[in-house]
Parts: sequence; C-alpha cells; structure tokens
Amino acid sequence: MATRYQLGDVLLPEAENLAIALPRIIAQSKANQLDERRLNQESRRIGIAESRAEEALAFRDQQARISQQNYLQQQAFQKSQAEEKTMNSLLNSVTEPYQKQAIYNKYGMFDMAAQMEVQGDKEVDQKTSLKSFYAVSSAKDIVEEGSKALEGLDPTSAAYGQVVARRDSAFNEVQNSYQDMLKDPRYKFQYDILLASAKMPSADIKGIFEQMDVMAERYQKERYGESEDEGDKSGKGKTIDEQADELVSSLLTGDAFTPEGALDFDPETQAGIREIASGVESTSKVNIGTLLSSISKLENRKDILDRTAALRPLTKGQVKESEQISATLKASKEELAKQRSYLGASRRETQPYKPFSGLKAL
Repeated sequence: MATRYQLGDVLLPEAENLAIALPRIIAQSKANQLDERRLNQESRRIGIAESRAEEALAFRDQQARISQQNYLQQQAFQKSQAEEKTMNSLLNSVTEPYQKQAIYNKYGMFDMAAQMEVQGDKEVDQKTSLKSFYAVSSAKDIVEEGSKALEGLDPTSAAYGQVVARRDSAFNEVQNSYQDMLKDPRYKFQYDILLASAKMPSADIKGIFEQMDVMAERYQKERYGESEDEGDKSGKGKTIDEQADELVSSLLTGDAFTPEGALDFDPETQAGIREIASGVESTSKVNIGTLLSSISKLENRKDILDRTAALRPLTKGQVKESEQISATLKASKEELAKQRSYLGASRRETQPYKPFSGLKAL
C-alpha cells in the first residue's frame, strides 16, 4: 500500500505536469517552426536583395564600359576628322602628284598614293614629250614629235589643242614643199591619203614622209627625166597609170570588140597590150589593197572624231582634220571604184577567151 501510494503520489503529479506542459511544448514547436519559416523567408529576401544588388552593380559596370567605349570611339572619330582635315589642307596646298603621293603615304592611304604615283609618272612623260616637241624647229620633226606628244595628252586639255595647232601648221609647211607635185591630181590624191594616215594615232611618221619623198622623186623623173618625144614613141616614159588610162579608154570607147571580148589588133600589138594589161592588173590589185586599208584607217579616225564631238566641241585643228578626212574618204572611194574598173578591164584583156562576168571585188 505504501508503495502504491508513493507511486500515485509521484506519478500522478508528473503525469499531471506532463499533461499541462504538452500543449506548451506543442505551441513552442509550432512557434519554432514559424520562426524557422520567417528565417527562411528572410534568407530568401536577403538573397534576392543581394542578387538584385549584384545585377544592379553589373549593369552599372556595363553602362560604365559602354560609356567609356563611346567616349573612346568619339575621341578616335574626332582624331580621325582632325587628321583628315589636316590631310586635305596639305593636299590643297600642293599641286604635284608626287607631293600628294607622300601625303597619302603619311596618312596610310596607300591605294591613293599608288594612283598619284601613276599620275606623276604620266605627267613626267607628258612634260618630257612636250619639251621634245617644242625643242625641234623643222616641220617634219614637229610633226613627228607632235604625234608622240598627243598620244599621252588629255584631248580636253589646252596643251592638246596647242600641239595640234602647231603640228597642223607644220603639215602645211611640209605641203608647201610639194606644191609642184600636188598640182597633179593623181599625186594630190595619194598625198592626201598619206597626210590623213600621218594624223592617225601611232602613225609611222618617218615612213610616211619617206613615201612622200619617193612620190616627189617619181614625179620629178616623170616630168623632167625624159623627153616627151621619146615617151610618145616608145611608151616607156609613161607611167603605169597613164598606160592604164589609155587601155581602159580604148576598151570602153573602141568599137572593135570581138565576140569573146578581146581587142582586134595584130598579134604583136595585142601581145604588147596584154603585157601592159598584166601590169595594170598587178598595180590595180596593189592600189585596191592600199585604198581599202587607207579607207578603213580613215573611217576609224573619223569615228573617233565623231565620238569626241559628241562629248565636247572639237578644236579648230580637229574640225579641219575631220573635214580633210571626209574629203579624202570621198576621193578614196571614187578612186577605189576607178581602180576596180581598171582591174576588171585588164582581166578581160589578159583572159580574152573567157566570157565577161562583171567586175570582181578583191
């Protein structure tokens, strides 16, 4: 009994105390859980705040870097503008291409520097050509050096017109030395062709003047080398062109045609005419080839002048040259028709037993 009493005396109060303390323990546990939740929420809030602070700091750093970069770019642009302004000022203060080349190299514009070098070399060549042109005084030398100078000059420049004017004057002086020969229409025609060829780009001036001198010598021999009586008797004093004129005249105006188209002469005379006709045929072929080549060159030069006139007014010298070329072209085509007529007539005479089938172009 005593033990039971003691147990009851002890356990009951303890149980009673435990029962009383249990709600408090539960409440404390719940309080602890709430505190833990508040701590977790606070930790998250602090973490978010720190993250936002870091982001804000990173944004400010990024903005600062962008601002610095913009500032540096602006400074570089201002420096570039200042250098370009200085460069342009230096370029405006000089005129020689080589000086401009040095300025472009200094500022790293090597492509422009290379262009200035090419232009400088070209101007040096032009100055050298002009010096050579104005250093000569004889008419033929003026023509030769003038043609070389014109190859490197701008057709729109004042120097080009001056060179053309002086060269044309030299051409007139050269022509004066051939006045006697030029009274003969045949030589005048050939001279005009050579003159037009001499005015073309890259013409062989020396060779053309040599041809003119050969023409003059031939003219002198024809006119003064043999007497007219000997020439009339033998026919050897006559040029091949004169023989051709006589042959064509007899073929076109004579009435003594045989059915085959041959002339009704005795065998000896007819053989002589055939010999002349063979010479005419060979000469006509050469003349036709020369005329076709000259006409092509003249037409090319005329086309160049026409295209130049479409871009700008021609100089007086070029206008005169264009007129001369037009006249020479007309005469060349007329002579071409005549030479083809010679060729057809001579072929009919050298081939008397073949039926005539009309003129054949080369």
